[in-house]
Amino acid sequence: MWRGTLTKMDTAVADPVRYRLRDAFGGPALELNPLLGKRLRLSRDGGLRCIHCGSPTAKSYGEGSCYPCFARLPQNDICIVKPELCHFHQEANPCRDPDWGLAHCFMPHILYLAVSSGLKVGITRESQVPTRWMDQGASLALPVLRLPDRLSVGRVEQFLAGHLADKTHWQKMLRHEMPEVDLAAERRRVLDLLGNRFPCEVLPERESWRFTYPALEWPTKVLSRGLEKEEAVEGRLLAIKGQYWILDRGVFNVRKHSGWCVRLTEVAP
Repeated sequence: MWRGTLTKMDTAVADPVRYRLRDAFGGPALELNPLLGKRLRLSRDGGLRCIHCGSPTAKSYGEGSCYPCFARLPQNDICIVKPELCHFHQEANPCRDPDWGLAHCFMPHILYLAVSSGLKVGITRESQVPTRWMDQGASLALPVLRLPDRLSVGRVEQFLAGHLADKTHWQKMLRHEMPEVDLAAERRRVLDLLGNRFPCEVLPERESWRFTYPALEWPTKVLSRGLEKEEAVEGRLLAIKGQYWILDRGVFNVRKHSGWCVRLTEVAP
């Protein structure tokens, strides 16, 4: 059905969210929603390749990098995970690639509230709205603030992390366990907490974004499957949410397996 090198699945706003499996090096993509209910086998088809330089690698670092690219590329720097640690202007520790930093970090960013496993606060480039929320498996999302760069929004998120969760409980998300949350009320709480501490643009109040995901059923138990220890992952595709395939024999994180060369086949029930 498909052969290529895994990378993050493409998403598109639809009801339910539309997913495509794509090749890290530009090969043909595969529509995934029509595969619900089919028994699939995803098997190794060679080893690991760095999704940046294409070199074979014995181990993947970050999300699909060989070690030289992990150590060299700006998208693998610590400030991507912890934006409050941005060191772009530090002479002793400059950005790994200033042009990349200007294009990705010094542009408008959004601070948002979302519900996946529970209420959380998060940040993303404005150009990544609403992709970021679908990648996280959010069912509801609401933009709250706009800030001019990643460092600024990271400092606000760091402050709010003392009052709100900033992580997703991925097992609960995959079991589709979601509390009832009034995002409009939580937005007001966030604005009260912030007061005038940070210069930012408060976005107009609006209806929350809502997302549904392709699913036949949701699991009651979540068992993680992977190609690190298994030659192949097989099962009936029950749902897709976030960057996960939910199979009747466990869940598979596609994004985590970036760089794996694989072959996808349909097998008899």
